Order: sequence, then C-alpha cells, then structure tokens
Amino acid sequence: MELSMRLLFISLCTCLCLFHANPSLAEDEPAPVGYLSLDPEIVTNYVTGNSSRIGFLRIAIELMVSDLAMIPEAEHHLPLMRAVIIDVIGKKDEAQIKSLTGREALRLDILKELRMALKSELGEDVIKDLFFTKYLYNT
Repeated sequence: MELSMRLLFISLCTCLCLFHANPSLAEDEPAPVGYLSLDPEIVTNYVTGNSSRIGFLRIAIELMVSDLAMIPEAEHHLPLMRAVIIDVIGKKDEAQIKSLTGREALRLDILKELRMALKSELGEDVIKDLFFTKYLYNT
C-alpha cells in the first residue's frame, strides 16, 4: 500500500513538473488589461421635471481596456467617446440620473454605446468595462 502511494505521489510530481517545463501544455495567459481615464471630467446637463430648470451632472470615468496595447488607439478616439457619453446622458431624465438603479442603467448604456462606437472605428472590442469614479448631480 505504501509503495502505491509513493508511486502516485511521484507521478503527480512528474506531471506538475511537465506543465511548468512546457508552457504550451499550460493555459495561455490573457493580455494584461489597462485603464484609461477620461480627463477632464465630463460636466453636462439632463432633463429635469421642472421645465424652467436644468440639471447638471459631473462625472469622472475610467475605462477598462481589454489590452494595454490598445490604450494609444483608444486615446485617439477620446473626442468621440466624450461625445457619445454626453449624448447618452442628455437622453436621461432626472429620476434616472438620481436613482441608484438609474445610475447603473446609465453606466451600462454608456458602456454599450462606447463599445459600438469604438468597434465601428477600430474593428474590435476595446472596452471591457466602465467605472464612474465621481458622480455628482445638481438640480
């Protein structure tokens, strides 16, 4: 019994050594993600319930880019990204801007629109995720 346990242990050690010695047997490592900050912060308006007042939203956005090598190409399209973000925010009403569920829906809408815009420009998915690092509204 003890001999079979030793053989099993030696077999396992041999297999592990083979995986470490031959990287083609191990899984390929994914490309490292990068982060792109949209500076300066975006300040834009949104529709309020009171027609005589305009609400303002100030947001800071960080984009998770699927590959570090894509950051320079994504930076080239920052004006397009800012325009898309402002357009999406302008279509939201006060209730959507002020609620937590509306905020998450806004984040997902912006992410979807940015992905479509950059895919049409670059031919591939560049943005993996989007984060609000500042979110201030005023009516």
